Amino acid sequence: MNAYKQILVAVDLTEDSYQVCCKAIEVAGENRTDIFIIHVVEFVYQVSVAYDPMFYPAFEDLAKNEEELIKLSEDKMHDLIAKLDKKENLQVKSDVISGIPKTEILRLSEEEQSDLIVCGSHGRSGFELLLGSTANAILHHAPCDVLAVRTKK
Repeated sequence: MNAYKQILVAVDLTEDSYQVCCKAIEVAGENRTDIFIIHVVEFVYQVSVAYDPMFYPAFEDLAKNEEELIKLSEDKMHDLIAKLDKKENLQVKSDVISGIPKTEILRLSEEEQSDLIVCGSHGRSGFELLLGSTANAILHHAPCDVLAVRTKK
């Protein structure tokens, strides 16, 4: 019996993502299962308290910027997957979506019926910890096991 049947891997597409994916591939190989690598683009629309439409780009421009960011992320995801040393029988599926990372990762874990989420953890403390952490939110709200891979700062 395999311990894990569906592994969701959440990456931020930094250099640490390779390390996180390698750990996920190791676990997937031990369990003879496939992995789903996800990256969530968080596009922040900036609106000032002194909102004046004369000084802000049109919403079409904001949408164009978001599309460009998603395209850039898709290219980085493609490069990451090409770099991975995958096992022969391991299937790697991936997607880039936009939204709030912790919310989308948790939603996808339920939608995909994942029984393990693998993500990176920088081990931040102090002020950085007060700002919030996607890995921390996943750890405390996931409907399944979570493997937080310690990455370098």
